Amino acid sequence: MSADTSTGGSEPNLATVETPADEAVIRIRRSFAAPRALVWRCYTDPVHLVHFWGPHGATNPVCDLDLRVGGHWRQVMRFPSGNEYGYTSAYLEITPPERLVWRDAPDSYRFGDPLPPAGMVTELTLAEDGSRTLLSVIVRFTSLAARDESVTRGFATTVLEGSEKLDAYLETLAADAAR
Repeated sequence: MSADTSTGGSEPNLATVETPADEAVIRIRRSFAAPRALVWRCYTDPVHLVHFWGPHGATNPVCDLDLRVGGHWRQVMRFPSGNEYGYTSAYLEITPPERLVWRDAPDSYRFGDPLPPAGMVTELTLAEDGSRTLLSVIVRFTSLAARDESVTRGFATTVLEGSEKLDAYLETLAADAAR
C-alpha cells in the first residue's frame, strides 16, 4: 500500500491519503475555504449531504440521519449506470462542530436489531485554521486485509472525490450567500 498519495496539486485544498503498511487504517486530510460550522452542517444535515456524498457522478436518492449517539445514518448512492449502493451506519460520538464517529451497521439496526462487531469505524474531525477548515478522516478496519480490500474497491478514491464535490458545493453556498 502507498504510504502517502496526494491529489490536487499545490493549492491549499490539497488532499492526502495515507495507508500505513503496519496499521489497518486509511487517513485522509483536506482543507476547505469555509468556516467549520458550515462544513459541520454539510456533514450533519441531509439537505447538504446529498450534494457531495460519494464519487463523481453519484447521486444520493436516500439520505436519512438520526443524528444522536446510537442513531442511524442510512445512505443510498446511485451511480450513472443506475446501480445503487446502500448502507447503514450507527453514530458512536457526536461533538459539534468538531467530531463525528460512526461505524458500519446492518440495515436492520434501524429497526432495533443489535449491532454485530464493527467492520469499520470512521472518525471525522474538523479543526479551524483561520478562515479555513481542516478535515481529518481516519477509517479503522479490523485487519490490514480488510483495509487493503477496501482500497482495492476504491474506498479512498470515493472519499477524495466526495471531498472535491464538497469543496465545489461550499463554493456554491458562498456564492449564494454573497448575493
